[in-house]
Amino acid sequence: MGKHKNIPAIGRIEKRLGVKERNVGVDFKKGQNLYEYAETVEDIKSSILQLQEEEAIGSKRLIVPDSLSGKAISLTEGTEIGVENISGTIKKRSKRKR
Repeated sequence: MGKHKNIPAIGRIEKRLGVKERNVGVDFKKGQNLYEYAETVEDIKSSILQLQEEEAIGSKRLIVPDSLSGKAISLTEGTEIGVENISGTIKKRSKRKR
């Protein structure tokens, strides 16, 4: 198992994306898209840094509980990182570098 405490949320994300949580680097990688899951405001900040360090052809998305989506949107403002909730509803679109 990975590095997060909310096991049911991780299970839902794994099922939705069709991939398992990774132990190294970003939490989830599906094709060329990268995903990080954040459970707290501090997790959001470290996940943003993790996503910014990674090279990706596809999109970069931060997955957060609904209760943190507003904070995640404000912290990712001005970045290419998108925000979505655990069930996959996009709260802020990601912008790929062209």
